[in-house]
Parts: sequence; C-alpha cells; structure tokens
Amino acid sequence: MAIVIEDIQMERLAEEIAVAEGVTVTEVLRESLLSLAGLRGLATRKAPLRERLAALAHEVDAVPARVPADTRSDDEILGYNEHGAW
Repeated sequence: MAIVIEDIQMERLAEEIAVAEGVTVTEVLRESLLSLAGLRGLATRKAPLRERLAALAHEVDAVPARVPADTRSDDEILGYNEHGAW
C-alpha cells in the first residue's frame, strides 16, 4: 500500500525533516504516526528496544552542549590562591 501526499507543503516538510534527521521520508512518517498513535492511545505495538534506545540516543545527541555561565575554575570561584589558602 502506498501513501500519496497531495499537500505540497506537507510533502516538503516531510522531506526537510528527513534531510535534517538523515533518514528517509518513510521513517519520518513512521515515527510521526507512531508518536501520534501513542498520544491517542492507539499504539499497541512498541518498537523493539534497540530502535527505541537508538531514537533516544539520537535525541540526546541533538541537544546542544551547555556552556557554563561562569568560566572560572573551582579554585577561583572558592577564592583559593596558588597555595590553597584564601
């Protein structure tokens, strides 16, 4: 069975997401539909653990690294000098 997307805007969006995520449009649609089905309580089959963990790892990798607000060393913050005293 094939799915035809007649909405050009939705087709482009699916393609953009696929390119950004480095996956196929089919995978984008599968993940989107499974996610929506899960929210609606319709999903009865879970993806294999390996796939769920891979998806989670992909999400974690996409989170930008946080830059600490204070770039001083621990000793500088605590006020220690080069001799370990205040």
